[in-house]
Amino acid sequence: VKALTGIDTDRLEEEKRRGITIDIGFAHLDFGNDLRLGFVDVPGHEKFVKNMLAGVGGIDLVLLVIAADESIMPQTREHFAICRLLGIRHGVVALTKCELVEEELLELVELETREFLAGSALADAPIIRTSVVSGDGLDDLRAALATCLRATPERPAEGVLRLPVDRAFTVKGFGSVVTGTLLSGTVRVGERVQVQPSDTVVTVRGIQVHGSDTEAARAGQRTALNLQGIQVDKLARGTVISRPGALAPSYLIDARLEVLEGFTAIEHHQRIRFHHGAAEILGRMSILQGDRIPGGDNGLVQLRLESPYTTAPGDRFIVRRYSPVVTIGGGVVIDPAPSKHRRRSQAAQELRRLERGTDVERLVAWVRQAGFAGLDRRQLQLRFVRPPEVIDGLIREGRDIGALVLVAGSVPRAIAAPLVEALERDLLAQLASYHERYPLRVAATKEELRSSISGSPPVEVLGAALERLVAADHVRGEDTGYALSAHRIRLPRSAEQTEQALMQTYERAGLTPPGLAKALETCGENGEEAREVLHYLLRQGRLVRIKEDIVLHAEVLERFVDALRSRFPRGQQFSVAEFKDWAGVTRKHAIPLLEHLDSLHITRRVGDARERM
Repeated sequence: VKALTGIDTDRLEEEKRRGITIDIGFAHLDFGNDLRLGFVDVPGHEKFVKNMLAGVGGIDLVLLVIAADESIMPQTREHFAICRLLGIRHGVVALTKCELVEEELLELVELETREFLAGSALADAPIIRTSVVSGDGLDDLRAALATCLRATPERPAEGVLRLPVDRAFTVKGFGSVVTGTLLSGTVRVGERVQVQPSDTVVTVRGIQVHGSDTEAARAGQRTALNLQGIQVDKLARGTVISRPGALAPSYLIDARLEVLEGFTAIEHHQRIRFHHGAAEILGRMSILQGDRIPGGDNGLVQLRLESPYTTAPGDRFIVRRYSPVVTIGGGVVIDPAPSKHRRRSQAAQELRRLERGTDVERLVAWVRQAGFAGLDRRQLQLRFVRPPEVIDGLIREGRDIGALVLVAGSVPRAIAAPLVEALERDLLAQLASYHERYPLRVAATKEELRSSISGSPPVEVLGAALERLVAADHVRGEDTGYALSAHRIRLPRSAEQTEQALMQTYERAGLTPPGLAKALETCGENGEEAREVLHYLLRQGRLVRIKEDIVLHAEVLERFVDALRSRFPRGQQFSVAEFKDWAGVTRKHAIPLLEHLDSLHITRRVGDARERM
């Protein structure tokens, strides 16, 4: 790397003394035309693979270095297996120390290397012979790297900011500094960022990219951030810098795991070391189908971590054995924040659908799993680790294909359309049953309907289902609730006798009717039917309620109003006592009657008296 770039990546005194790379180092190479390559120099020695994994997570292409005098070493195989598990598909091979071997041996090493790469993404990668001592091949290697770099897709600058921290240190006069490779998104000077998995929010005081000050850094760049408001001991390797609230750490991760060929099987509940970004976290492996995954095979798993961590769907990770520490496999994140699965449940089947599905299909699946609670935009954003505008587009697409219903509220939520449609069918059945039980009621209240539905869906979801039924003309809204559009109130023959009894009771009572309970007793033993008929007559206007417990026959009230207008000319005032004497009622009935007349603007109160209007 030093020969290519002029930058010595060995920064530790022990590295220089022993002549080996122990920790990750960094360099860069400018090709011009805004083309710059950042190097993450990782340790090759088997004892330092943990440090290698801290640096390899954010790389886009690999420079695989093989010494011509040693050929392919065991750690080369492990490193290349890690690159393959991480899905790195672009790279160049450098044969070093070529000045130490004869041509015949060089050709043999090249042949072994090509056989080693066969079947991988680097099967056709250029193999460049080099010598740091003489400088031979270095220009060819730079040219091959530039060509490879141009063919490598850029990382999404518009994505959610994620910077895994691989180094943290203090610079005198500046404070805490972190470095890492931006996985996605952009970061700018002056922005507030969060240090995951803690809730600490700090300010970006300064940014450097490849040693140069800049106002912003974007995905794919080696980045150093000067953070204001935090001590360096809170910035350990493995923390992640993101925007406040943009990521949700989880102890659980659903994934597909591939076990390297030649290794013993991974057993259910086996303790492992999980590597992602620059983080190493201990955890256990829950195998969702069967009790083991053999070497060379793959399976669906749930990683149960001992510390919370943030990943995104599609992220690659590495798994190493807890002890002895050796790389045993790697995989792809399917769901970064699932619920805990029971073994041999339907979880594996659901995960396969998520794995194969499009973004919209995954969104719909997550919403379906949430049931009536649904998921709002923020919850979906945390699950996808995508910008809000992307989530909005996916929700719209889900609605357009009829898979989602957006329920309004303080925070709008997406609900699976089949769930809402099942609720609508249930509501229609419940309304039909309600009308059959209470033929004289105009409508069922929302609360009556909610209590009759299994699972008691949230009020907002119930309201959305009812409004959809109203829009489809299956249901009509009334002042008191909802009814089937075809529902019409008709007095059944069985209630005609009750109707006559009530009307006669109130007609005979005149202006001094009995209380409701007493009136209903005159209808016989079926008190519930009598109460329904009473409400029916009130709605029809044939009876008039002037107070909670006082009901008058409508015709009796009408005749009384005509008599009042004849007795008291417009503008004439009279006292409550005069009214009682004239109407022949006690104060118990006089006051409610006068208040009812006031509400009809037939009389109005003037002090302690009334005036005819």
